[in-house]
Amino acid sequence: MCKNIEKQIFNYLSENLTPKKLEHSYNVAMLAADLASRHSSNDTLKARTAGLLHDCAKLMTDKELIDFFKKRNKTLKYFQDISKFSPHLLHSFAGGNVAREKFKIKDKDILNAIKNHTLGRENMSVLEKIIFVADYVSRDRKWKYAKRIRNLAKNDLNKAFFEALIKKMEYVINNSMWMCPQIIDTWNWYVSNGKKDN
Repeated sequence: MCKNIEKQIFNYLSENLTPKKLEHSYNVAMLAADLASRHSSNDTLKARTAGLLHDCAKLMTDKELIDFFKKRNKTLKYFQDISKFSPHLLHSFAGGNVAREKFKIKDKDILNAIKNHTLGRENMSVLEKIIFVADYVSRDRKWKYAKRIRNLAKNDLNKAFFEALIKKMEYVINNSMWMCPQIIDTWNWYVSNGKKDN
């Protein structure tokens, strides 16, 4: 990512995110770059880019997110259910489109990392796992297990990813919220394929 594009991204985020969300995006980018240097040394730039852009559509309203996909005739596997029960989850998928349309990012790994940072998917790449984990335990996250999972991720990305996935699902269950089928698909794939620890 050249400095000019990075400046464009920062300008866009400054205009489209709250200061708190902008700080979060920066923290995710920094943690993602650190994790990439530990687990995938050639991808630090990609990790930083995906980290910065992962929440670029976060402040879109539910209606804006739904209309975003309807206008583009984009089909998502669980679009109807997400639109009905939890439209804010669409921000991840919209973010991937914004990254491609606004900043001309063509790297599929970066785009997938943005799209899947909330719900995951089957057979995720190293970069996708990095952004999934970095978003969940970035430095601004103050919840109970954040620091422990953040430290775990530095040594064992796969275990940190699986623990973050578990905690996300526990949160939904404990708060009697609707569980998106995509995160269940993610869980089932990793369990059934014996990928929890490798």
